[in-house]
Amino acid sequence: MAVGDDEMTSGESEYASARKLVLRAGRREAILVSHDGAKPDGTSAASGGFGIGGDGTFGSGADYSNLPLKPDHPLRPCWVCPDGHIFLEAFHELYTSAYDFLVAVAEPVARPEFLHEYMLTPYSLYAAVATNIDTESIVRVLSRLSKNELPDSVVTFVRECT
Repeated sequence: MAVGDDEMTSGESEYASARKLVLRAGRREAILVSHDGAKPDGTSAASGGFGIGGDGTFGSGADYSNLPLKPDHPLRPCWVCPDGHIFLEAFHELYTSAYDFLVAVAEPVARPEFLHEYMLTPYSLYAAVATNIDTESIVRVLSRLSKNELPDSVVTFVRECT
């Protein structure tokens, strides 16, 4: 095998790796586009994404008061909504740990004094995977931190994006 053949094999390998990255990015973009204009529950959103209105506002009057709470919900710091929004109690004793995790997997939307809001996006989940946080760890920790049962739409979204 000549030196040129080694370079060709290396070049083909680099091309194959780059091609995989391009295809993976295309799939993630398709997921982002598929969530644009529709909520995970299939209803139409007057908005631009997974739960955010076109003007950047939350949920267009969504009512999540019927989400089933876990029996030990006072011991947990977060609410995870079906549209990908996560609300974190800033006064909770687990705030620091939950904050560190949420900053790694979600984008901050608003952080007033007592209740912080985060949003799961394909880009935030991609960044989490890039820092070696695996899919099942994201789902498992979100479930542990959540006061309510983790919505199936969020589990599906996390698995599709990572």
